[in-house]
Amino acid sequence: AAADLPALAADLVRLRVDVIVTSGYPGNKAAKDATTSIPIVMATSGDAVQEGLVASLARPGGNITGVTAWIGGMGFAGKWMELLKEVVPDVSHVAVLSNSANPACAPA
Repeated sequence: AAADLPALAADLVRLRVDVIVTSGYPGNKAAKDATTSIPIVMATSGDAVQEGLVASLARPGGNITGVTAWIGGMGFAGKWMELLKEVVPDVSHVAVLSNSANPACAPA
């Protein structure tokens, strides 16, 4: 449960793990609050900037990096398209389906 995550993150710090991989805001926040020295990799996050997890997407700062699911604004969707073109140079049609009722997916 989300309420257990801070204690679990503190246990990982005590165990001196080399890296902490998190997913979703509760885990991301628990890890951030537990350590400033062990690298944290967010496997997923919402708007990590708005959630106060990183300073910016381009330069997260601190010991946190990872992937955001947030596709609106700040040109991040454009970066996804750049990466897709590198992997599949002949791509010509791309569609993105999202739930606009979800604040993490709302158009900017």
